[in-house]
Amino acid sequence: MLKKLYKSYGYKALHLIVLALYAIFLIPALLYFWDLQVYGKWIAIYSFFNLIQVLELGHAKFIGNEFNQLIHLDIIKAKALVGGAIRFNFVIGILQIGLVYLFYAYDFFRYFFDDDINRDVIALVLAILFGYRFVIGSYRGLIVKLLNPFGLIYKSFQFALMEKILEFVILVSAAAIGFSLIELAIIWFISKTCYSVIIMIELRKLLPEYYPFWNYGSFSIGAQNFRSSIYYSTSTFLDRLSNDGINLFVSAIVGTTFLPLFSATKTLVNFGSKLSELLLAPINPEMITLWVKGKRSRILDVFNGYWFATAVILIPMYTIGLFFLDDFFVFWTSGKLIFSELLFGALAIIYLVRNYGFIMESFFVGITKTKVIFSTSVLRAAIMLGVIFMFREEGLSSILAGLFFSELFLSAFWLPYWTFKHFKSQSIRPLVFFGYLIGTLWLAILFYMKQDGKPLWLLLLLFIPVLFVLRYQYSTVTISTKEIVVMGIQKLTSFVSKKK
Repeated sequence: MLKKLYKSYGYKALHLIVLALYAIFLIPALLYFWDLQVYGKWIAIYSFFNLIQVLELGHAKFIGNEFNQLIHLDIIKAKALVGGAIRFNFVIGILQIGLVYLFYAYDFFRYFFDDDINRDVIALVLAILFGYRFVIGSYRGLIVKLLNPFGLIYKSFQFALMEKILEFVILVSAAAIGFSLIELAIIWFISKTCYSVIIMIELRKLLPEYYPFWNYGSFSIGAQNFRSSIYYSTSTFLDRLSNDGINLFVSAIVGTTFLPLFSATKTLVNFGSKLSELLLAPINPEMITLWVKGKRSRILDVFNGYWFATAVILIPMYTIGLFFLDDFFVFWTSGKLIFSELLFGALAIIYLVRNYGFIMESFFVGITKTKVIFSTSVLRAAIMLGVIFMFREEGLSSILAGLFFSELFLSAFWLPYWTFKHFKSQSIRPLVFFGYLIGTLWLAILFYMKQDGKPLWLLLLLFIPVLFVLRYQYSTVTISTKEIVVMGIQKLTSFVSKKK
């Protein structure tokens, strides 16, 4: 089992690397063949697809979690859970297609897409994409969740890796040939249906004792579990608002043709998020183990170690990028996009703030504090939407402000409040705990002054306090925590190098 768990972490690392490379190479490939309007339309439509898809994703997540618990207690009930879920999945597929029809019939699309996108095209492309999910895609996604308790989660990462490569081939080939978005959606449907059939055959081999998967349970059991999964769907939807939802706000407020620049800039910033996730993967289990053992002070030290490790990577990376990305951006996008210092700097600061709260949020997920996690998702969405709608006349600035203030509130107040509450017996040094955040906010001032045209010598002078914060944070990390971080990185990097 330990070997399988190790493989799972390794494949997760590989999956994160592939996701980063996927975005880095896909953007210039599509920009080479598509104009900004067509590319912007695809980003907007696919973002809408991802938001509606939360119905089935939340359901699959709930079934996976329940199966993990039941399989060790009552195999018959576990099989009934899966059979009922597969039966009711048919209804979920109809609901998702029905939502697309509802948005089309009542012209709700006008709130999420600008006038350059034909409503008929939007509806037809979405119907085809959800048609694939209805035929087989959602069933495959559901059954893959059954692999987890058997130590086979690494197989799901393998499947996801291959699927990303397939998606890359589909998109680039369709763009190179000159297919319309409707034709692209049809190729998507056919290719991914064939791939899902292959995966279903593989799943039958991996889980022979549970096949046929639909043999047990009933529709009523499926309906009952779907009602219980609404919480997961809602939470997933709220989380996706700050990613896919933002793309739709950009489309509606700024315009579809701006979406490629926004998406490309966000991709560069998100490269840092993949590095953070890569670092957090081996740390998460350690935090849960420490929590179970009651070693609260060690967990706080792991927080501090994570903040230092990510800051020492991300802050220099984003700062150097702000000064030197102009020429690379032009080369990377074949001259179709011009680098925006304001957009890059703003998104970088927003992510750095979010990264500060990310480890606290991940910790609460690990110890299953569902109320804290759900309330965090609600607050993030509420603050973001509130700021955007209050200042929507300001265009892009309202969107960036919504993202910034929502993350700042959560990272500076909400998540620390719950952390202090759970660690009230521990002595928390505010300067150590908030050092990363203070350095990030100081960096935001530096980025603003760079945008305002201040001389380089002044900017370098202002960067010195950030270095002092990093040095101080490093001095407060214990040797044992440094070893946890280093060992985790070594495990993941050694696995990836072996795969190469």
